Amino acid sequence: MQIEGVMPMQPETTQQVPVQGQGQQASSASRSRRGWLIAPAIFLAFAALLVSGILERVHTSAALRTETAQMAVPSVAVVSPQRSAPSQEIVLPGNVQPYVTAPIFSRTNGYLQAWYLDIGAHVKKGQLLAVIATPEVDQQLGQSRSNLSTAEANLKLTEIISDITGLTGENIIIRRASTKGRIFHA
Repeated sequence: MQIEGVMPMQPETTQQVPVQGQGQQASSASRSRRGWLIAPAIFLAFAALLVSGILERVHTSAALRTETAQMAVPSVAVVSPQRSAPSQEIVLPGNVQPYVTAPIFSRTNGYLQAWYLDIGAHVKKGQLLAVIATPEVDQQLGQSRSNLSTAEANLKLTEIISDITGLTGENIIIRRASTKGRIFHA
């Protein structure tokens, strides 16, 4: 039964039914070609990543070396001093004390008779600073001089006695000590 004006339908698509052996060969060939294309692409991607990392480190180290070289050179400001009139005079309170003090003692006991220089004055080697009066030392000097004159008088007396008696100096001294100063004429 046919209806007029309507055409009978026929399938326009043709279905290909793969044969077991032939379909697998075609898919494995396309896979192997894809594998050969994907492997170098992945390798190139890793190589590009590696090269970009190395280049970045090289550029960073070069910049660091340049910056370090610039900072290693010291910058110094040089100023030539010039005298000018003081704008303000500043007077501050202060006390000057030495690090080490040296006590100075006189070599003899006495009193200060004359003082020629003040404390802090500049002095030269051998310059007279003061005159010290030493009555005790003067008295000891006078005593020593009188002892010297007594000894000289005793020497003269011994020489005179030895001339008169003919005795030597030792015998005269021994006889004098035994007679307690009395002289005997022989």
